[in-house]
Amino acid sequence: MRFVDPDRYAALKATGKLPSPKGVALSIIRLLQRDDFRIGELVQLVQSDPAIAGRILYFANAAAFGRSRPIVSLQRGIVALGSFRVRDLVIGLSVMHSHKSGSCTAFDYEVFWGHSLATGIACQELAHFAQIASEEIFTIGLLARVGELALASLFPDEYSDVLVLAREQGLETAPLEQERFGLDHHELAATLLGEWGLPEVLVMAAFHHENPDAGGFDDGSRVHTLTLSLSFASALAHLCMVDEESRWSLLPALLARAARLGIGGVALNALVDRMVERWREWGAKLKVRTQDIPPFAEILAATPPMRRMGTVPDSENRRARTPCLHVQLIGIPAPDLAPLMQQIEELGHQPVLVVDSAEGLAQVLRRPAQIIVADLSMPSLKATDFCRNLRLAQKGKDCYVLLLATPENESRILEAIAAGADDVLVKPVNMETLRVHINTATRMQILKDEMQRERLGIMRSTDEFAVAQKRLLQDALTDTLTQLPNRRKGLDFLASEWVFAQSSGAPLACLMLDIDHFKRINDNFGHAAGDEVLRQLAEVLRNTSRSEDMIFRYGGEEFAAVLTNANQRIALQIGERIRTLVEKTAFLWEAQRIPVTLSVGVAVTRGHETDSLALIQAADLALYQAKEGGRNRVVSSA
Repeated sequence: MRFVDPDRYAALKATGKLPSPKGVALSIIRLLQRDDFRIGELVQLVQSDPAIAGRILYFANAAAFGRSRPIVSLQRGIVALGSFRVRDLVIGLSVMHSHKSGSCTAFDYEVFWGHSLATGIACQELAHFAQIASEEIFTIGLLARVGELALASLFPDEYSDVLVLAREQGLETAPLEQERFGLDHHELAATLLGEWGLPEVLVMAAFHHENPDAGGFDDGSRVHTLTLSLSFASALAHLCMVDEESRWSLLPALLARAARLGIGGVALNALVDRMVERWREWGAKLKVRTQDIPPFAEILAATPPMRRMGTVPDSENRRARTPCLHVQLIGIPAPDLAPLMQQIEELGHQPVLVVDSAEGLAQVLRRPAQIIVADLSMPSLKATDFCRNLRLAQKGKDCYVLLLATPENESRILEAIAAGADDVLVKPVNMETLRVHINTATRMQILKDEMQRERLGIMRSTDEFAVAQKRLLQDALTDTLTQLPNRRKGLDFLASEWVFAQSSGAPLACLMLDIDHFKRINDNFGHAAGDEVLRQLAEVLRNTSRSEDMIFRYGGEEFAAVLTNANQRIALQIGERIRTLVEKTAFLWEAQRIPVTLSVGVAVTRGHETDSLALIQAADLALYQAKEGGRNRVVSSA
């Protein structure tokens, strides 16, 4: 960590242009520098500014979440927070209030404070990860970029030139700042924060948050976790401030930062949505610019904005948008081909038709695209043989393979998945279903690219990379709609547990669960209602499963559960418990209750299965018997 040379800093301070706490905040700093200060004196100072007093009470009540009664006494609120946390809060709010505008034309003061407030709020949500009080981390989130504000205040014209040059050429600002001013915003921020008395651990986090690994902190140490938290909060704030077109391309880096904190899936969605709600609430209180943000799950599921920038020059388009992927189409029947190609183009990708011949298939094996869509009934080669050959090829291991099947070929889906297909869609394919699968494939590709960048530029050891890769892949292996593990993740888990069960003799069970008459729900209430039922059912399944089991979305309205160390009696009990709970649950859509029931097929290892998919097949057969037997029942395989 570097600070500005003391003589240079004294000269800068003498100009009177540096951001600094004023009024009550300055008085509080001076009061707390005394060893003999009393809490009553601090209360009197805070009371002298009604706006600050109100905000301190708000923070005190937020920190005291779970109390039976709110804190209404300012003195009690200050005692609850602690004198030095009150000081830090008041410093941050004072600097914000006093520097909401300025004369640096290329410095967007509104965006700066909107981003800073979002960072502070996000930091509060991460306080338990950083092992620090939420008020302290809020302040450092609010002031982490104060060095940029200082440069804009000290050198408005020159800094404007630096910002313009950085934006036009896509450069980092810190080297340009060093070249122009002999210092950068990192060291200027550290010097200001240190002078204001903020704890050293917070100052270090602010200095290194743009590149946490450059600090050389021990993994898992408090300062390292705090720096990672601040880095993630800043990235999340950036996501909140940009427009819809730019948001999607920021997701991979944001997910990478979240993964390093162990945050993903449902927990990440809830954290972001909670943070955005509080950001907008505080933005209204403090008169700081915010904007509406859709639920984070919708941002993750949104279509990459490939084609929506018609007024932007094409060269700018290519830089700003997310990758346009090639999608190879193999063996698609003529009636299905034209609408499928149109759908892929509307999603912003490039369909590439491959001739269904030995030569065409050999070409695909040599140079496979990132996404391959093939018909399960392709005439020249069995689709399962094609998938096996593709996965054996070096360049075919990472492709996303989507097979299309007719309703009468549904029985071949398990065989196709076992051969290496990522998923199978039953025709006719609607736009929304295709959108989800193409978006999943796109995100997986971007995440893989992001992991490579992490490997080359950030990770310092093989162990670190392995942990980050595992976390990133966890996000890629989550079903977009339900936030449950997806089919690939579930089948991998089943295969792993099957091997253990075979070697240990422990029982292993599988449940196949299917919503009864799901088509009626879509027909009577609409597909949006059907999606909501799937989301609500996923939550029910999550809450009823044992911690050691895995429930995942198998496809469409079908779910599966892998029950470890569960014999037939336990598996039947769990299946019946799930069935009963679903039948009693109120599934709601726009104030309407939708009746939902499940049919459940149960299978348990009996020692003669050849592989893990045999267990799935047995459960699927039992599910078919449950359907034939009248639905809304649990049936065990023979």
